[in-house]
Amino acid sequence: MIFIPFRVPFYSKKGVVSSEHPLASVIGAEVLRNGGNAVDAAVATSFALAVTLPHLSGIGGDFFALVRDSNGEVSFFDGGGYAPTGLSMEFLETAGYPLMPERGPLSVNVPGMVFGLYNMWKAFGELEWRNLIKPAMYLASKGFPATQSLVSAINNVSQILAMDNGSAETYLLSKPSKPGDLVKFPRLAKALELISEDPRNFYEGEIAEAITEYMEKKGGLISLDDLKSFKPERRKPISSEYRGVIVYETPPNTQGITTLHILMILEDYEFKEIKASSFTRVRAFIKACELAYKIRDIHIGDPRYMRYKVEEILSKDFLTGEYESLSSNHMYFFDKADTTFFAIADQRDMIVAGIQSIFYIFGSGITEPKYQITLNNRASGFTLNKRSVNTPAPRKKPLHTLSAMIIESEKEDRVISLGLSGGHLRPQLHAWILTNIVDFGMSIQEAIEYPRFAFLYPTKRLLLERGIETPDNLSLIHISEPTRPLYISYAVFCL
Repeated sequence: MIFIPFRVPFYSKKGVVSSEHPLASVIGAEVLRNGGNAVDAAVATSFALAVTLPHLSGIGGDFFALVRDSNGEVSFFDGGGYAPTGLSMEFLETAGYPLMPERGPLSVNVPGMVFGLYNMWKAFGELEWRNLIKPAMYLASKGFPATQSLVSAINNVSQILAMDNGSAETYLLSKPSKPGDLVKFPRLAKALELISEDPRNFYEGEIAEAITEYMEKKGGLISLDDLKSFKPERRKPISSEYRGVIVYETPPNTQGITTLHILMILEDYEFKEIKASSFTRVRAFIKACELAYKIRDIHIGDPRYMRYKVEEILSKDFLTGEYESLSSNHMYFFDKADTTFFAIADQRDMIVAGIQSIFYIFGSGITEPKYQITLNNRASGFTLNKRSVNTPAPRKKPLHTLSAMIIESEKEDRVISLGLSGGHLRPQLHAWILTNIVDFGMSIQEAIEYPRFAFLYPTKRLLLERGIETPDNLSLIHISEPTRPLYISYAVFCL
């Protein structure tokens, strides 16, 4: 197959911002142009995305980042929230829930994004915090043109939004009818102003009070003390080597470890003699994914509750254990979940791989009306399967689908930031793009645009984009047309 990418790579000597919304990217680039570093630009970009892509992310959700500083050290910034004190297995069993609620008040975790960004800025930021939020405030108050993504999201889940007064007022009362229509969130702008003055306003000030009051009214469990007690973390990333390339990923409670497991298994395969589009390659991925996801669903979650240390789970010996009896109750319907990733590099060799989300499109479906804050449904990431470490408990963090990669190649003297939307599919897609680059010698742009596949474990359903070989004797295959991609967006670049 002859493959020619559609886009021309962008090159810059002074830094670059890659995000899912052009206004957010322009805002981040302006920060770099005005003397800010990659972390300053990340804060501005992140808040701008929270305004312009409210169906994918927001200050009512979570944020994670890998930051590689100018000395080459990589840090992980954890802005993931935890379950409210009142949420537990016993509570849900008594209330008669056979499964975790997917949406609604009991699906809401304490949002971690605001403090996660602030923690990262305190460590590396150079420009004034307040000024980095001002562009997002302006977009929320003065308005911005609606994207096709936002218009479609509102239409697709309008019934869910209509069930909540806050969501209906925010998104349906004056909803955009077509791309380009002006969208404003004036009360969100006020929340951003309070956060710009002091991020603690979100966790113990007026915003916190508004969130807890509305949660109580809706039957939710988040208390003011849950918000006050939340603290973000700065931790070490996890890493492994793949064919001489160092791969950094986000540690548990994220599924970054699953990406590394897939790569560790794939390293036993020799891809040099096959084509990148070969189904032999897809079959190797399927085998790797089956094992990696089985391990994830039983063993990965909040690290305080895991039965094994991360170092043990990342060993080759752990992968050779007996997992045939393991089963999962997770179902990967990737059309429900979404997120947004951005990548930033400055001219001082600092690089940020940032990712944020409210999980499902418009999260829980609940929007606090005073400040127009749409709340996440991350608590739905818990499972009621008692064999898993990922069962709900007070102040516990769920298995989190968000993850991001930083890749270092000493041989080629380059660093790559890689991330994408994709929910539960993210680990296999991270690995797919990386192997495009490392095993098949593709350029960054080729690796992004090359046909993809998705293995929906445990349903055994396989999605293939046109261009990937399809054997005649294989059932359960759905061919995705090139005009209907696998709902995945990428931001990848290298220093």
